[in-house]
Amino acid sequence: MKLFAMIDGQQRGPMELDEIVAAGVRPDTYVWAKGMPDWQKASEVPDICRYFRLRLAGVLPAIPGQNRQKGTGTMLDEQEEQEQLLAQLPPMARNIVRKSGVKLRKEDMPQPSDHQDSKWLPIIIYTACTILIIIGFLLLQL
Repeated sequence: MKLFAMIDGQQRGPMELDEIVAAGVRPDTYVWAKGMPDWQKASEVPDICRYFRLRLAGVLPAIPGQNRQKGTGTMLDEQEEQEQLLAQLPPMARNIVRKSGVKLRKEDMPQPSDHQDSKWLPIIIYTACTILIIIGFLLLQL
């Protein structure tokens, strides 16, 4: 199956299924192949989903160059990093990401907000509601 993909605003391809990972195709990347009526997200194309499921199950061989060491790190370090990133996601999202085979990147993760929610907000809301109730009660007495 020859695929074309829209990566960084540019059409790339044709490429085989085993080339899509190296090309940077992610579940939300739009892809097209002969016979498809229109561009679709990779996560909606059955052949691509099946390919990643087989890779996750260990049926397909590892992607060439993916087992390389990054600096002094090892594949085990990458797995630990993935687990740390997964721990930042809600539990249901963790299972979805694990099943999809998508590699998480630090830059894709939500960053903590610079401002924290005010601890005073509930107190302000409660006080405002109380004042409105008192005003309403007083208006009814007139």
